[in-house]
Amino acid sequence: MPNSVQQAKILSWAIATKKNRNFFNSRNNALLLLQGSKAINDPTVAHEIISALHNSYDLLNNYHNLENFVHSFSGWILDHSTNVIIGLDQFEADFSAGTTQSFDSFYLRYPSRRMRCFSGEYFYHIKSWLSLKRDWSFVSSLNPLKENDALVISVPFCDTGNIYSNLSEILQECCKLNIPVLLDCCYYTISSNIHVDLQSPCIDTVAFSLSKAFPIANLRIGVRYTRKDTFDGQKLHHSINYNNSLSAGVGLHLIQKFKSDYISNKYKDKQKLVCNTFNIAPSNSVIFAVGNNAWSCYNRSNLLKCYQLDLDPNQFKNRISLSSIFDNWDIFEKFNDTRTTL
Repeated sequence: MPNSVQQAKILSWAIATKKNRNFFNSRNNALLLLQGSKAINDPTVAHEIISALHNSYDLLNNYHNLENFVHSFSGWILDHSTNVIIGLDQFEADFSAGTTQSFDSFYLRYPSRRMRCFSGEYFYHIKSWLSLKRDWSFVSSLNPLKENDALVISVPFCDTGNIYSNLSEILQECCKLNIPVLLDCCYYTISSNIHVDLQSPCIDTVAFSLSKAFPIANLRIGVRYTRKDTFDGQKLHHSINYNNSLSAGVGLHLIQKFKSDYISNKYKDKQKLVCNTFNIAPSNSVIFAVGNNAWSCYNRSNLLKCYQLDLDPNQFKNRISLSSIFDNWDIFEKFNDTRTTL
């Protein structure tokens, strides 16, 4: 019987050829299916997106969409069956074009600080810092956090979809060194059993997005939380209602229809089954699993090429994306039935 990695390649090929692509397109698609991160194309959610966009003219011209979406978001994100956030009330919310606008605003507000992140962090940060010619480096035992740094860390962590192992100690060190911290919570809405304590005074920004929970990444829908004395360009746009009303209307429609734990609860059993099938470790983020060294063919090398970054992919975890498997569950079930009869 083929080993787990070989079986994953067979499944990827079956999914890639589903749409009758030619050989070369199928091969390229198969190579990328289990990499990166994208929302699950949940059919129930897709129906509601279409429903919302059917009224796009009304959404675009509804002055209250932005205010209502941002106002409703805090209650929605806190109403989760397994995740807990403490201290969100200490921050003030504004609309964000995904989490990305929040990142850019953070870089702009701290132009003289050295930007820091841990190995495995979202490549957008590194690409942006290099393009802006900003001083930056990975945090390590040989290159620890220092005064005049600014730290970005994803919660759950981008490399694995789990909480970074010593997050509380990291935040304590940042408080001691007066280092502002941005918490990227993009994966929070697809995760379970996540505890986030925002009471550390070093936490400057907390960024959420709907792009991983729902297949609406191109609509750029997010919410940023900052301290109440922050008033930058992003906050200015929020205060004068100068943001994407259509996107906010779609976001409002979705959070009214689906709880913040909808995706994690619906797909956690499927995640366990896929992980058991391929002998990979499930992540707290339901669209991810982590493979051992045998899964190096699914490392970040393709993503690094997309970002034009010259980094060693072997320093990152072999994070496996399960979204395409969930999207093609009928093929996975046939594959699994065939596999178990061999």
